[in-house]
Amino acid sequence: MRLRIIAAVAVSLALSSAMPLFAQIRGIHQERLSTWEFSKDGVNWRPVTVPHSYNAEDGHSPSYYRGTATYRCNFKPGDIKHPHYILFEGAAQAAIVKVNGVQLASHKGGYTPFTVNITEALKKGINTLEVICDNSEDLNMIPVSSDFNKNGGLHNPVWLMEMEDVYISPEAYGLYRLHCITPEVSKRKVETRIRTRLVNSSAKSADVMVRVQLIERDGTLGYQADREIRLAPKSELDFEHDFEATGIRFWNGLKDPYLYTARIEVFRGRRMQDMAETKIGYRSFEMDPVKGFLLNGEPYPLRGVSMHQDADGRASALRDEDIRRDYQIVQELGANFLRLAHYPHNDLAFRLCDSLGIVVQTEVPWVNVCGTNAKQAYFNNIRHQMGEMVNNLYNHPCILFWGMWNELDTWGNNDNYQGDFDGSKVLTETGRLYDFTKKLDPYRAVGFTDDSRLARDGYAGLAGDYCSQNIYYGWYWEPNDFSGFLPAMQDVRERRQGPLNVSEYGAGINPFCHTWDPSKAVRNKEDDSKHFEEYGNMFHEAYVRQILKMPWLNFTSAWVLFDFPVANRTEGYMDSADGERFVQNDARKYMNDKGLVTRDRRIKKDVFYLYKSLWNKKVTTVHITSSRLSGIPAGKTFSLKVYSNARNLTLYQNGRIVTKKYSSGEDTGVIWTFEGLKLNKESDTFRVVANNGVKDEVTWNRF
Repeated sequence: MRLRIIAAVAVSLALSSAMPLFAQIRGIHQERLSTWEFSKDGVNWRPVTVPHSYNAEDGHSPSYYRGTATYRCNFKPGDIKHPHYILFEGAAQAAIVKVNGVQLASHKGGYTPFTVNITEALKKGINTLEVICDNSEDLNMIPVSSDFNKNGGLHNPVWLMEMEDVYISPEAYGLYRLHCITPEVSKRKVETRIRTRLVNSSAKSADVMVRVQLIERDGTLGYQADREIRLAPKSELDFEHDFEATGIRFWNGLKDPYLYTARIEVFRGRRMQDMAETKIGYRSFEMDPVKGFLLNGEPYPLRGVSMHQDADGRASALRDEDIRRDYQIVQELGANFLRLAHYPHNDLAFRLCDSLGIVVQTEVPWVNVCGTNAKQAYFNNIRHQMGEMVNNLYNHPCILFWGMWNELDTWGNNDNYQGDFDGSKVLTETGRLYDFTKKLDPYRAVGFTDDSRLARDGYAGLAGDYCSQNIYYGWYWEPNDFSGFLPAMQDVRERRQGPLNVSEYGAGINPFCHTWDPSKAVRNKEDDSKHFEEYGNMFHEAYVRQILKMPWLNFTSAWVLFDFPVANRTEGYMDSADGERFVQNDARKYMNDKGLVTRDRRIKKDVFYLYKSLWNKKVTTVHITSSRLSGIPAGKTFSLKVYSNARNLTLYQNGRIVTKKYSSGEDTGVIWTFEGLKLNKESDTFRVVANNGVKDEVTWNRF
């Protein structure tokens, strides 16, 4: 049964100040379950705090544990006659859920939230919740093969929810138990559709009043409508409420990420039975094949980075404070776009992006594998995970792009998994997944991420609102030559007349591997033990310059913000402070070191400041590159390179002015080079000072 209510009401909404963001209502009576016991063998147990991954300790290694592990916790429910649910925000990679020994659910998909009704298994007093997580290889569950670790565990929060007899369903409309749909957002009008599901679990009919509110950032009530509804005994009702408004303040990216609160309250008489709410941001977007991305009708090039949900000592089980720390780094960088790869991240990440004005692509982990032996169960699981992702994350205004897959024609297609690559299945299943996703959400863009430059048969006609390319000229392809990037994207543009993005580009960077001589900073793909920071700098500089020549790109995302572990990577492990003497450091192994920041967040590499200079206009950046280089040979002429967005820079050597520059003299405006320098002493200090006094300095020794 469906109830449709339309109220066309014009509402004038005024400017307001910020309000607190992070108080989230999962249920009217909710408890976060953080204290658990954990065991791999069912015999030896130890206390853990959820979020927890059992690969936090062994993930940075050549072989991490893949198998089952059990979590259990005791809890005391309220009135066991009331409906009770457990909400898992992520149980990796598959999970079996039991209460008091009774299996109630199984779930396949390690990154999407799901809810389990536990009412029938409850008893008075103490109850035991048991979750068996399994990150074993499963050829019918994505991801099968991946260039990231497939961690196991309860790596996102878990909630216990107790409901009244009449309540808002936690099973129908995702994490927030309601959907806010905005089919039209324009200066002329804004249309809002509220959807939720009401449940009457009692044996008697219930007369309820449903209140719908739109609340401004300062708590001012902008809109309210009350509706009387009768719920039949033991019934569910899909509730819909539509309204129009004028004078809406748009969610406008970094400039003004304005958020309203949409709230539903359910009353029985004067007593509130339940309440659900979500943040909502009103915005429109376009992808123009010539102008690039437009937000609210204005050009708004999306430039940013990709991110994994991972941290040193935590694996994918990030705490709230870990996530907030990471997004402070994103803020410092100044990125206005994030590709949250290669799976849905913790919901807090999306809430932060909502509040910061960062546009996001999120995606399901269909990566690397589409083989001739793939079974229908595999593709069913892909659609299942896509459905859960869209349903749970639907309300986030930051999300504008749903990603279907990443690099399906790569090294994962072999007899160890599903056999040889099957391009025909990619075409067919992409079409089906696209249609499925657009039915779930016709108002966002749905696309794919390729690495073949559309060279595969039929790829130019793949279903999708946009096409993204992972491009690695100068790293995996044609080492030491970065010039292939622009021609490759121009070729893709000719093959596919539609919106295009660059979803990955990057180079391995060991911040402790240096050389003073740029001609020695080279990529040896066969050896791959030396990942010079100077080479990474040249790579990113070349790509930035070529991106400037492609204003038609919607988004670009450098790969990747933070280094992350990969068990089968053995590379970039040679350290050198001078480019002459190299020392093997095994701690660098088993890591994808393309990050702009090290995994432990302690070192922001040089290229971090390249992008900060380009993107963060709120602060003046002055950063001397190669500052971890120990020295320079006696008598050698060298250049000093600075990343800066200053109006002018003055170079000092040992306290004396060498020169002053009023322009970088190149296309980006942020890459400054001071040439023809020599060391005058055994140890020389170079200081670079901006017009407003911001400075950086480095000391290099003579050897």
